[in-house]
Amino acid sequence: MRRDFPPTELKPLSMILNSEADGTAHTWGVFDGETLAAYLLMVRPAGSRVSQLDYFAVLPEYRSAGLGAQLLADLPQHERGAQAILIEAECPDKAEDEAMAVRRLGFYARCGARDTGFTEHLFDAWFRILVLDCPGAGTFADRQAVDALVDCYRRTISETEWQKYVQFYCPDGTKYC
Repeated sequence: MRRDFPPTELKPLSMILNSEADGTAHTWGVFDGETLAAYLLMVRPAGSRVSQLDYFAVLPEYRSAGLGAQLLADLPQHERGAQAILIEAECPDKAEDEAMAVRRLGFYARCGARDTGFTEHLFDAWFRILVLDCPGAGTFADRQAVDALVDCYRRTISETEWQKYVQFYCPDGTKYC
């Protein structure tokens, strides 16, 4: 993961493993024979109506071949019961590699994800909040998607961590919560 994500976005492995153990997260690995080609981590706390794409990476030698787009297209059917998939994509203007962050936003847009216009400051990282609607569930309004992401975090982190490390901002830059 260190190769694929900036240090400010990395969670401790123990946090990921604990989330899997308590049923709030699950991982996928996509293999080419014995070789890992892509991976992702989905978070869906009990009672949540959305799934959050927490980590998603296609290894460099497998990029630009359609694998990432296919995985994203298949994601809603694997997240049965979810009304939407929420995606946090690094804000280009805050990214270490602005060009890569712009490419990621373009990738998600080409795959049908919609930018809500809301941003999130989570720990030391800044994200744009995107939503990928699930077939048959209708369209999640922008504010509805952000409220669902807020609910995910409220279910998975302590109040102290919430107050200290999580802020959401409206498209006009005013603080949302």
